[in-house]
Amino acid sequence: MILKNILPFTTRNEDPTFDRIPYTIYNQAALRKHAKVTVIVPVYNAEKYVKKTIDSVIVQTIGFSHITLILVDDGSTDKSRHILRKYTKLYPNIVVVLLDENTGTPAYPRNLGMHLSNSTYVTFLDGDDWLDHDGIRQLHSVMEEAGTDYAVGKTIQVDGKKEKLIGRYESCKVRKNVSPYEIPHIFYHLGPTARMMRTSFIRKHQFRFPEMKYAEDKRFFIDILTHVGEISTTTAPVYYINRYAENQSLTKQTDIIEKMDTNITVLKYVLDKGLPPEQEKMIVNRLVEFDSITRLFNRKHFVKSEDQQAYFAKFQEVLSIFSSYNRPYTLEETIKKPLNKEYFSLLVNREYDRVVALAEWATTNGDSSQEKRDGMPYNVARLSDGTTIPIEVPVQAEVVEERKSGKDVIMEVELTGHRIPDIQAVELQNREFIEDLFIVAEAVEQTGHLVTLTFTKQTFAFLEKGKYILSLRYDDYESVMVAKESERKYELEGKGLTPVLYQTNKGNLSLKVM
Repeated sequence: MILKNILPFTTRNEDPTFDRIPYTIYNQAALRKHAKVTVIVPVYNAEKYVKKTIDSVIVQTIGFSHITLILVDDGSTDKSRHILRKYTKLYPNIVVVLLDENTGTPAYPRNLGMHLSNSTYVTFLDGDDWLDHDGIRQLHSVMEEAGTDYAVGKTIQVDGKKEKLIGRYESCKVRKNVSPYEIPHIFYHLGPTARMMRTSFIRKHQFRFPEMKYAEDKRFFIDILTHVGEISTTTAPVYYINRYAENQSLTKQTDIIEKMDTNITVLKYVLDKGLPPEQEKMIVNRLVEFDSITRLFNRKHFVKSEDQQAYFAKFQEVLSIFSSYNRPYTLEETIKKPLNKEYFSLLVNREYDRVVALAEWATTNGDSSQEKRDGMPYNVARLSDGTTIPIEVPVQAEVVEERKSGKDVIMEVELTGHRIPDIQAVELQNREFIEDLFIVAEAVEQTGHLVTLTFTKQTFAFLEKGKYILSLRYDDYESVMVAKESERKYELEGKGLTPVLYQTNKGNLSLKVM
């Protein structure tokens, strides 16, 4: 069935917001049927990728019959609309909404999709990305078991050459019914990927994406996380972000200064909320340290810019706005990473030439040396202007003793640095498949600065053939590589595959299974 400008259903609150842009809707009958999950997809000129996007939903292991797929086309001028219409003829639970004009932001299509949805849960998918085949079932299961209003899983970014894990703090472990504030970096990944929400929760609080060209998802998920109370997380892969070179997403097209304007708008929005200081600091940390330092200055676009003064002016605007709110904490204490602490100090003191020199050094792997000062390790950056900056090393690990004990291998690892953490486990990351990450807690024993690693044949018995990056995990999702001076290899004897501990070309302890 095709309808023009359908009115809101009686099961939903009437909202004149969605009357201002005419649209055509296909398969409207599907919206009257209750589904377990609605997948909302904003589409704009995505003809190269949208088939893969849709197909990734159709093949979900939860069963496509339990899903309503709503695709809202935002005035595409390519073949996207033709492709979408063809799918509606094949599947009655694929709803296509064609807007008569382009809105310039994915916010309106997502909001319209939420308004039309009639399911227990909603999740979002961009028109050029795709879902893991088991992604929806994984999120649905954890939400059903925990009874939370929000769950999040693993997001993987793909650019054709390699894969990259996004927001690892969200998906590093299975959690049920935890406060989002228990995850220190929870506000760092605020895109719509790999997350599911209870529809009634969204409607109760009338959450909407603000119609901004950039950062609309940032503000939306800040609202979600500051209201939700408890969340759940899973380690399962859920969502794949398309970052192939030919895919020109809106994010890639947005000018960095324009992005900062929207970030500043979000900063004001957060400060106006009047949140408890410790909660507010977590969000401010993301908006200042990540958005206003790392993304603004520690990037090649800053080094190459012909108008670096515009960058400095935006940062000074951030400082001015924060100071006008008279908070019980300083902005400086929200900055955590050693390199960013140096940027912050230089920026506050308006040492702009040194900021440029530091950015040149950081973005080009500039000359540096490891030094100890007062017994503490520093990475001393040698800048192009002839000056140096000692940057704190939070923690480093080095094998100080290694031996065979029967068939087992024992390594004593010394931790040094400005913060000695409690090591939770050995982390093993498959070098070819980023989805394959394993945790081995029983191999670790720690006494102060000394960590004893005991490796047996059984330690790695569950691994398939391949090479694995070996590191020590702490704080749930942080990790440190282990330096190893000796080139000696250790084969763990036994039946089946043979694990081999060895030194990499960069001098780190690693593992391969043959």
